[in-house]
Parts: sequence; structure tokens; C-alpha cells
Amino acid sequence: MAGTASDIYAALGVRLATISGLRVADHVPEQLNPPVAVMQLESVTYHRAFKGGLSEWRFVVSCVAGRMGDRAAQRLLDSWIDYAGTGSVRAAIEADKTLGGKCQSLKVEEMVAIRPVTLGDAAYLSAEFNVVIHA
Repeated sequence: MAGTASDIYAALGVRLATISGLRVADHVPEQLNPPVAVMQLESVTYHRAFKGGLSEWRFVVSCVAGRMGDRAAQRLLDSWIDYAGTGSVRAAIEADKTLGGKCQSLKVEEMVAIRPVTLGDAAYLSAEFNVVIHA
């Protein structure tokens, strides 16, 4: 049985929390306290199989490492975008491709961009990952 939006957010957060030191938010916070991963549901496509038995959920996971120009933030970001390893976002999420039974399959499709995120007077370094979940 497919999980609900809340189930999928929670299970995806559990996977991201396996990365040491990375906090997880299921909404865009008022204040950034890096390192943090912010999950945002981008779209849900229904009726991917007969009788609505499969939906495609697309999430954007924005991982904010730290302030722009901070070398430690760049090194942290580098570990997140690696294909494998203890800091890899892709590896952490794909380690359980059913999210504890909340979906049928998933994949981290791509790391889309490394870009600055500005909040108030501060600019932070972030990477965005597209995650496709079939539930």
C-alpha cells in the first residue's frame, strides 16, 4: 500500500538523517541553521498505472552546507554530491528504495545545481537533488 504524503516526508527524512551532522526539515524554515536538508514536494502525477495504482512523487531536496565562501561548507557539499560514501545524499536515500515500505521504488535522479541561497543578509551554499518516488 502506498504511503501518504506525511509518511513519505517522514521516511525520506529518516534516510537523510543517516548523514552525520545533517539536520532535516520537511518545510522551508524561517531561519537557516546549516547543515540542513530541506525537503519540498514539487509534484505528484496520479494514474501512472491502471486504476490509479501508482503515483509518481517528485521531491526537491535542498542541502544547505554553510555560508558562501566557507571552505568547510564547500568540502561538506562535495561529500553530499559524491555518488557513494557516508556523506552521499544519493547513497543515503537509495539505501532503502522502499522507504520502509512507504513506496514501491525511488531514485535520486540528479543533483541539479549548486547555488547560493540568500536569507536576510546572509548567502549560503546549497545543492539541489531531484528525487523520484513511485508509490
